Amino acid sequence: MAELFTFNAWTISLLTAFAACLLSFNWGMYRFFTEPSGSNSGIDTIKLLGTTLGFISLSGIPLFGVASVIGGLTAVLLCAASLALFWWAIRVNRNQPLSFAFSEDEPRHLVSTGPYRWIRHPLYTAYLLAWLAVPVATLQPLMLMPLLAMGAIYVSAARVEEKKFEASVMAADYARYRDATGAFLPQRWY
Repeated sequence: MAELFTFNAWTISLLTAFAACLLSFNWGMYRFFTEPSGSNSGIDTIKLLGTTLGFISLSGIPLFGVASVIGGLTAVLLCAASLALFWWAIRVNRNQPLSFAFSEDEPRHLVSTGPYRWIRHPLYTAYLLAWLAVPVATLQPLMLMPLLAMGAIYVSAARVEEKKFEASVMAADYARYRDATGAFLPQRWY
């Protein structure tokens, strides 16, 4: 009888790394980001869908197993990069926490230090790196669904945030910043 779940060193390493990403992101949702205008459907969707897809992705790791050593190593490195970028962006913003995605508040400050020197949305990039880890490791097309669903939400949230800056008193500063940086990757990478 075949085992339903695969537990080997790579599976356990990826489970640990991906769980660390999800726990960090969860900490951010409940302890870092502010909700100045209260909860809204965008915030609620991110919380519900992110949690649900996080559990599905965690379950997919032992269910499908890590397809290769290269895939496992790449996935663990993606999680490590995600964590490093996430906590770097949090550190840069520790004195002025950011508002939650889809909040309807006016931007109060423009952050252009730390990872923001190169990309406008390092937190979304960190999230995407983590969601990418599971399909890279398992090579299962089904595990692309969380990445695609959450990626669509992050792109939508980034557009909302950019429109808020464009309509604010910081519009000119933001335009210069936008022209010098990439949205999710450093500008020189594409």
